[in-house]
Amino acid sequence: MAKIRKIEPKTPKIKKRKKVAAYARVSAESDRMMHSLSAQVSYYSKLIQENPEWEYAGVYADSFISGTGIKQRKEFQRLVEDCEQGKIDIVLCKSISRFARNTVDLLETVRHLKELGIEVRFEKERINSLSGDGELMLSLLACFAQEESHSISENSKWGIRKRFESGEIGTANKHILGYQYDETLRKYVIIPEEAEIVRKIVELYLERIPLRDICDDLNDRGWRTVNGCLFQEAWMSTMLRNEVYAGDTLRQKKYIEDPITKNKVKNKGELPMYYMPDTHEAIIDRETWEKVQEEVARRESLLNPTYCFSGRIKCDICGRPYTRHADWAKGKLYPRWICRAKKEPGITCSGVNYSEKKLREISVEILGLADFDETAFEERVREMTVLANGDIVFNLFGGETKMWVRPPKPVKPPQPVREKKPPEHCFDGKIFCGNCGRRFGRVKSDTKDHHIYWRCRAKSSGTGTCDSVNYPDAELKSIFCELMGQPEFDEDYFNKTVDRIVVQKTGSVDIHLKDGTLRTFKALKLRVNKHISTSTDEFAGKIRCAACGNLFKRSVHRGKYVYWHCSGKDKVRTECKARNIADNEIRQVAAYVMEMDEFNVPEFERQIDHITMEEDGSMDFTFYDGREIRWQRR
Repeated sequence: MAKIRKIEPKTPKIKKRKKVAAYARVSAESDRMMHSLSAQVSYYSKLIQENPEWEYAGVYADSFISGTGIKQRKEFQRLVEDCEQGKIDIVLCKSISRFARNTVDLLETVRHLKELGIEVRFEKERINSLSGDGELMLSLLACFAQEESHSISENSKWGIRKRFESGEIGTANKHILGYQYDETLRKYVIIPEEAEIVRKIVELYLERIPLRDICDDLNDRGWRTVNGCLFQEAWMSTMLRNEVYAGDTLRQKKYIEDPITKNKVKNKGELPMYYMPDTHEAIIDRETWEKVQEEVARRESLLNPTYCFSGRIKCDICGRPYTRHADWAKGKLYPRWICRAKKEPGITCSGVNYSEKKLREISVEILGLADFDETAFEERVREMTVLANGDIVFNLFGGETKMWVRPPKPVKPPQPVREKKPPEHCFDGKIFCGNCGRRFGRVKSDTKDHHIYWRCRAKSSGTGTCDSVNYPDAELKSIFCELMGQPEFDEDYFNKTVDRIVVQKTGSVDIHLKDGTLRTFKALKLRVNKHISTSTDEFAGKIRCAACGNLFKRSVHRGKYVYWHCSGKDKVRTECKARNIADNEIRQVAAYVMEMDEFNVPEFERQIDHITMEEDGSMDFTFYDGREIRWQRR
């Protein structure tokens, strides 16, 4: 029997349409160029929409922007972002020069789109970026486009310089303080209100008032720059050098170094400058202007003074020039000359330093002078080179070379090795801080008895922030005797038994013995010089004086710090010598007695029935459960 095979109907596959976008750009602002951009947008919109295999993804157009960079082209950047998001499959462009005139930008962008699988087509050059020879042709033609940009830039510069030579002025700064550029008259016109500010600046400057003070004076008057900003020293320094205020114009002070990067640099003689006198009405007369420039030069000489050795000494090791460095000692100035590399971060140079006095003596010896003469030195010495061993080569004008040989250093006899002195105190090097780990150092107090006390060395360092307590020497000895059961302190016994002492932040003392055992003296030591502003209502009616039986009452010192004192002191015919105590100190002691890190009001009310204050400042805490704990002030 014949087999019957069923043939299923096939659904025809619909070919997916490519998402196509176009990019257009014009660089010059004119009606003709604007029409050209509109024509490009219309052309590509129609071309994409009429192709049945394409899906219209838009036309991205940048107007009046150069193609030498991509940072300022917002539409170009939006095109790339949409490509990265998968919104575009093909990009159309009229020519390579419309896409980019910078070879690096062009190739980087095309390669990036190629990695995303996006095709770029350039109609004029008939190049497809996904084809085999596409990138090679792009590289060659992009170079031509970049060179064309260079050529256009040079032609533009040539035209600008010709206008300078012919006396045509023009300016980029249409509004500067005191002037507004008039396009009809083609020159600066004075703004009277702003001109008064300029004259005031010049007046104060010629009175030798510092720029900082001038700025402060103008700002206090409510005056502002043309941009509405506060006056600054840097701006004012430039303004005082501007020849525009004398009625003159200097053109091509700066120039664009590279048409691709468009980096504008100061013209230091690389290109000609064009000085045009009396091009507009002056705000400052010529005589005053000359005085201002003399004052500018005077102040600059004070900031950067020059010396006869300036620019004449070179280091043979690193090739850098020597610079003057002055030190003050005992009210006198001691200038010396060192290799500039020693002042630069990350560079080390072993070039020999010389005092200015020594350089003068060497110059007198080499030049055969009776005394050092700066004029004679500058006329005869062209350059000095300091060799690695300290010898100095003098290159004189006329080609003659002389050398000064540095004498060898005298050999110092070996110093006898001093025996290391034993520590002056048995506690030296044995007391450590439990807070930061640093050693404690011995200090003599400023009190009348000049007693010795110990404190963490971190407190004496510039960046030290240790919050540990100090301990009097006698008190530490007393604690040692108490823990060790000794009737009096014995240095020999201490040295034989103790390995180290650790003082904790609270004031507790841990004595580590050499046999490995630990003896601990628990204590809370308050610092009387540390004031913290607290006020605790819960202490009212809880603190009673052990001497006279009266309650303690609250008082405020300097309107900020709260203290508690015996109310018996305020009563007639009552003499009470009970010690006052700060609110924050009672809080610290209460927290310590209740074995808490910080004072807690609910816990205090729950546990403590009352506090008895002894005459020396010690406190007896009575708990509701019948316990009594004494805190002894030491």
